[in-house]
Amino acid sequence: MKILLSRKDTVKLLILSELVKNPECNQRDIAKKLKMTPQAISEHFKELIAEELVKVIHKGFYEVTEKGKEWLNENLFDLHLFTEDLLRKIYSSAIVAISKGVISQGDKVRYWFEDGFIFAKRDNKGNGEALTSASDEEDVLIKPTGMFDPPEKGNIIIFRVPVIERGGSRNTDIEKLKKIIKEKRRHIVVAMGVESLVSCRKAGVEPIFFGAKSVCVEAAHHGSGVIAVVTETLSEDLMRTLVEENLNFEVVEGMKQKDY
Repeated sequence: MKILLSRKDTVKLLILSELVKNPECNQRDIAKKLKMTPQAISEHFKELIAEELVKVIHKGFYEVTEKGKEWLNENLFDLHLFTEDLLRKIYSSAIVAISKGVISQGDKVRYWFEDGFIFAKRDNKGNGEALTSASDEEDVLIKPTGMFDPPEKGNIIIFRVPVIERGGSRNTDIEKLKKIIKEKRRHIVVAMGVESLVSCRKAGVEPIFFGAKSVCVEAAHHGSGVIAVVTETLSEDLMRTLVEENLNFEVVEGMKQKDY
């Protein structure tokens, strides 16, 4: 974990990682991704070139050298060992889950991630032991005794609502929105933009409004599906963020279709 003790080395690792993942990216792209100034990134690149970890392909574009790949491999492996040990210790401690069915203290249980939450049910071939008793849908304390499958990232449906100048909620296909919400009952619903908030209310649901973008990203990372009802002027920013976060999404146009 020595790399975590040096901010300079941490930034070095992040820059090299970006160059390996996205060879076509330039200094400006990396500065934006790492939320650093172009001047600061430029100084780091000067050091990387001096240390022969990176070479210039042409102005503004770079390639990781074999020496750079060796440095990256060595430090990533060190980081992997650190995180693996830490995760093992974290998951060896007790966790809180939602019970599926009645569970008695001492029962063997299987616990798993689903829709962003941890659930548990009685199972003689399970991966945990109940430390408390619980009725159906109650919170229950579980001691892990085996491995579990980590959560998959949740899928996001972006439902685009026209801006007020193009009709706003009045020109939104509310029936289409209702259908999506009904088909995806376990998805959380967030709204970005007043037109989208009103459209959700017309569809009979009160969405998460304040902090909606952050909620959308965090929920999806934890495995929960999300319906993001978004005013069209805000959709590009959301999609850009989702791409940067490596989250899957599909776009549904919410404007009413004209009959010709």
